[in-house]
Amino acid sequence: MAYRRLFLFLEGDDDERFFRAVFFPLLRRRYDDVFPVQMSQLTKKKIADWLRSVEAMKANYLYVRDLDRHSCVTAAKNALLETHPRLIPDRIQIVKAEIESWYCAGIGSGKLADSEIATCLETEIVTKEKFDAAIPGGRVNRIPVMAEILESFDLEEAARRNSSLRYFLQKRLAVE
Repeated sequence: MAYRRLFLFLEGDDDERFFRAVFFPLLRRRYDDVFPVQMSQLTKKKIADWLRSVEAMKANYLYVRDLDRHSCVTAAKNALLETHPRLIPDRIQIVKAEIESWYCAGIGSGKLADSEIATCLETEIVTKEKFDAAIPGGRVNRIPVMAEILESFDLEEAARRNSSLRYFLQKRLAVE
């Protein structure tokens, strides 16, 4: 069997932390190696260089990006394709609305289960700002809160509460 490698182009630390905790175990069932690439500090040229390298290795990749200000997934993908023409459209995954929405979608039975951050019914509209505003006790540092969420993350609940996460599971990991 051929060696299978996946490069995950992610926006930043919060995205990488989430993917390592939630999806790496599932991705490692399909790939021998999963390698995160944080795009937040990379220039367009560096990203193009990475994509060229991945293609040369005959490796697979996923380019994961927040919906951000775009009105829909198609608009977000089209904007990415204009900026990065080397991208293959089927390898782009858009997170609605931002990675914090995926964190909120899977809040399990841990200490945060009854907090304001867990009661957001429309996880697809959660942004960094909404997430930060809902942190219990007005904590300034979001990392401990995110770590707490990941400790008791409920993937089944997350898939139920967020359509872009559910799409990722079904399309990218073949999980129903």
